[in-house]
Amino acid sequence: MTEPAVSTDSSIAPPPPTAMWEDALDIYYAPRQVFERRRDGKYLIVLLILCALTLVIYFLSIQFNEAVADAEFTRAMAKQTQQLTPEQMASARAFAEKVKNTIVYFIPFGIALGVWVSGLIVMLLGNMMGAKLTFAQGTTVVILASMPELLGKVVVGAQGLFLDTSTVVSKYSFATSVSRFLSPESNSFLLKLGAVLDPFVIWGAVLLGIGVFVIGRMEKEKAAVLAIIHTLLIAMLIR
Repeated sequence: MTEPAVSTDSSIAPPPPTAMWEDALDIYYAPRQVFERRRDGKYLIVLLILCALTLVIYFLSIQFNEAVADAEFTRAMAKQTQQLTPEQMASARAFAEKVKNTIVYFIPFGIALGVWVSGLIVMLLGNMMGAKLTFAQGTTVVILASMPELLGKVVVGAQGLFLDTSTVVSKYSFATSVSRFLSPESNSFLLKLGAVLDPFVIWGAVLLGIGVFVIGRMEKEKAAVLAIIHTLLIAMLIR
């Protein structure tokens, strides 16, 4: 009895690659497939998408963002009242207004710098833990894992349409994290730790773990540890 022949026709073309902008959407519900497709570490398009969406959300939430900037300045100046003269206070406020009006131009640079630093951390941690990650692959994982936080920014900014922004006393006032319920005068480490306890941050950490597991070919347990360490490190640096 003869065995059925197995087709070895190599002329069948593989399915066309998915566009990066589609991966920016698919990452929300099919992360493993997205990371499988992005093993090559080509991240420029999705980085531009991340920058563009962040700018759009920033402008749509401008009222809330300005309230946060004013609240943070007021808190900072309150701690310096005894050290600064009224003239110095006025000068500082004028400078803060200029920064507030120009900060939007630096958002893309800040995002790019942030993902590169974060991608470097992922690469170093991953390779220390047995992964095989390049800088480009680590950066790709970081960018794609950042997508849930865009939704978080939308939720936070949307509250400015319904809640009184004059009640904003810190950057955590409308946050979706535990830090929202802590006093803005609490220990900074506690506030940063509370900022990690946010559904969108946790979602991003899970995606990061999946990314290093798939692209870096790590063990699941090590990928989870890397994701936790990375999330805590970034929280201490920027949150």
